[in-house]
Amino acid sequence: MELEKEWFSNWFDSPYYHVLYKNRDMQEAEFFLRNLVTKLTLNTNQKLIDLACGKGRHSIFLNSLGFDVTGVDLSSNSIASAKNFENNKLTFEVQDLRNLKYDSQFDVALNLFTSFGYFDCNKTNQTVIEQIHKILKPQGILVIDFMNVDLVLKHLKPKEIITREGIQFTISKQIEDGVIIKQIEIEDGGKKLKFHEEVQILNRMDFEKILTSGGFTLQAYYGNYNLEPFDTITSERLILVATKNA
Repeated sequence: MELEKEWFSNWFDSPYYHVLYKNRDMQEAEFFLRNLVTKLTLNTNQKLIDLACGKGRHSIFLNSLGFDVTGVDLSSNSIASAKNFENNKLTFEVQDLRNLKYDSQFDVALNLFTSFGYFDCNKTNQTVIEQIHKILKPQGILVIDFMNVDLVLKHLKPKEIITREGIQFTISKQIEDGVIIKQIEIEDGGKKLKFHEEVQILNRMDFEKILTSGGFTLQAYYGNYNLEPFDTITSERLILVATKNA
């Protein structure tokens, strides 16, 4: 499959993606990151990488706490926006998680807000984990923040209409071959466009297998941004913390 034809290359580079998700709660994100820094006893001498960083909201906040942060994303438009915030301890680069251009440079890798499972198969998921393993220092930490698929599937809305900034988004969702597929029809004045999203249905055991095969040990998992215990039925998130095996 050619890179330019992959759905995320088009959708994540579109301005409509950022309009649709503009309601993401930055306060909630900052609350989560502060809890994470405390729980993992991170210190500002450590180097962090934010994988699939988008426009860099998590990277920028972590940098404001004093951390040396690198943000990477496949979307050139998002990285161009994030680069406005660069400084001597904050950098952004366009990179593909399947082929990261680093080697044993980072103490902590973060993959936040369900930015995993976009690819075409489990083999590619494994490639991504192996790439993350490569860029981490020995005993480096990986944090993956994913949806709780059981809760999402229970409350899945087949169709909804959202209006933001005068733009109408008609969103249809379906399950196909272990993937949640979201069709997005956009009406912006006289303009009509179509995009879609795909995310694999991955539960805790799926992640544990992927992580173990990729050279990691799962150390802990949590169910929300307060880092409370994970519950399959009620937890909003699945937050996994793993360490790179020596």
